[in-house]
Amino acid sequence: MLAVCGLLFGPGCGPDPQGKFDEFTEQTKEGSSTGDPGTTTATSRPTGGTGATTGGPPAFDISGDFLLAVSTTVDRSKPLQFIATNMVTEMDGKMLLASCLQPLTLMAGKVTVPRVPIGDPLCFEGLEIVDGAFTIDAGIVMVTGEANPITGANIVASLIMAGTIKTDDFYCGTVTGEVKEPPVGDITGSSFAAVRLADKKVLPTDVTITCDGKTVTDM
Repeated sequence: MLAVCGLLFGPGCGPDPQGKFDEFTEQTKEGSSTGDPGTTTATSRPTGGTGATTGGPPAFDISGDFLLAVSTTVDRSKPLQFIATNMVTEMDGKMLLASCLQPLTLMAGKVTVPRVPIGDPLCFEGLEIVDGAFTIDAGIVMVTGEANPITGANIVASLIMAGTIKTDDFYCGTVTGEVKEPPVGDITGSSFAAVRLADKKVLPTDVTITCDGKTVTDM
């Protein structure tokens, strides 16, 4: 089930987000399950499910750490950012992606400052990769204002991410859904992009937000 703390938020989601993040990484490496699907842990299977039901080996492997940026139609130049830790495995002839998104803090109006982890990561398992594509239906998520660079206010939104793996070092796609609080409404036309990190403590200052490689940064 979807981790109820949601896409972000806030220190109240758990006392040790880094510990949960490390636990997720170890579990995906070992190929273990997350236990009782009824619990609301950071490593639970999302309620939204995945894309198609069949698939073969992907052309590229996106296991590892990435900077993932979500650029919404509210303000394309101020993306929400996450450290995405991925593991691609094969089971019963299907390629499955496990992805854990650790939110990063951002000052209002900023792209690169300060970008430190906050709150519990949002983790998904069993995302099927079909012809290099996958879907994350995140359901309704809450974004703490500390990770919202557009206004600094808390956000409640429904999000669906449709991704395509372009290379071992890059994947991207579209984001659809609705921002319920504040009442922005439909965000169809939003996008996301993820770039591999050699060191997750060293983040690029030019942040990629689209499949065609468009980047944004602080002026």
